[in-house]
Parts: sequence; structure tokens; C-alpha cells
Amino acid sequence: MRLFLTALVLLGLCLNVTVASKKLAFHNKCKQTVTAGLLGNGVQYYNLQHDQSHTVVLSNTWAGRAWGRYKCYNNKQRSNATQCGAPGTPNPASLAEFAFGAYAGLDFYDLSMVDGYNLPIKISPIGAKQGSNKYDCGSPTCSNLPQCPSTLTVKGSDGKLLGCQSDCSKYGGDKFCCGAGVKNCGGPYAPMIKKKCPSAYSKWKISSIEQSWS
Repeated sequence: MRLFLTALVLLGLCLNVTVASKKLAFHNKCKQTVTAGLLGNGVQYYNLQHDQSHTVVLSNTWAGRAWGRYKCYNNKQRSNATQCGAPGTPNPASLAEFAFGAYAGLDFYDLSMVDGYNLPIKISPIGAKQGSNKYDCGSPTCSNLPQCPSTLTVKGSDGKLLGCQSDCSKYGGDKFCCGAGVKNCGGPYAPMIKKKCPSAYSKWKISSIEQSWS
């Protein structure tokens, strides 16, 4: 999706992130404290209590990711990479992705569940109206997460659920659309995400000329 001027991201539908004139504003709509993570030039963390917001000023060409997690409130907790590290295949989180001043000088954003998910999330542009289609200043949302299959769960040291891996993150290989140019692939994960969160990316594919999410 492309963004003019500003965007609002709701992470976990607990956490809301707003972008205005290259500003990113997080807003926690969860009942409990959420730690917002921001990955661009390094990782920054912001603890937000219920209904609390925090705004970050970014460069006009900034690109990066934002997410939310529970129980990542201090350095000791953040030293646990599975529980609090920057999201990846072994420790996925629902992602809001941004690229400011990209193609034709426009700002782009999306929601990605490609590696997996943990909290509901939303992006809403601020100060811009949606264009002729949902990809033109739209508001991608994943407010109703699917139940994670037991085989894809990621649990903390206390045995509680931290997140849900995608089948590609869990197993890898062409069977789960992890390879370049693979067709007729995929397990139950991507359809499960698309059914509940149709505006979020659920899997990836690479051809010889382009990389795209679907």
C-alpha cells in the first residue's frame, strides 16, 4: 500500500502506530502494557500502558518494521531473543512494515504475517483519504487472529504462548512456498491468515524479476 503524509498502525489492536510527516506514533489499545519495537537503524523499544501513545520522528527515506510484544519491559527480559528479540522465523510477531520516500517518492506500508504473528495489528493513514482502491491509502487490519495450530506455536520459558510461526518458518522448503519460483505449494497457514486477515501478507514468492508478498 502507498501512503501520502501519515499513517496509523495498530499493533495487536492493542498498539496503534501513527505516521504523520515522517512521524510514527504508537498507540496501545490493549488492556495490559505492550512494548512497541521499532527496527530501522538498530532496535528501539517503547513501553506503553493501556491507551498510551508515543511518537517517533523519522527521516524522509526511513524504512523499517514495527511490532508489539508483551513482557519485554526491561533489559533482562529483552535479553531473551525468543521472547523479545527482533521478529524473525523462530520468534515471529505481527509486523507493520514501512518504506518512506520509495518508488516515485511515495511512502509504502503493509502488514506482514509471512513469518508468523502474535498480536492483532492495524495501520491507518492520518491526514489522507483512501483512494480508488484499498491499496491507495487504505487501512490494513488484522483484528481477529486465527487460532494457532499446536504444531506452529512458539512458547516462552513459562510455557505460555508467545506467537505463531508460519509453516514456511517452521518447516522451510519448497513445499511451503519458501523457494524461488515455486508453484502449487503451501500448507494451511497462508489460507488461514487470508481468511481472518485478508489485507495482511501471508506468504512470499520470488520470481526471476520480482519479489512480492501475497
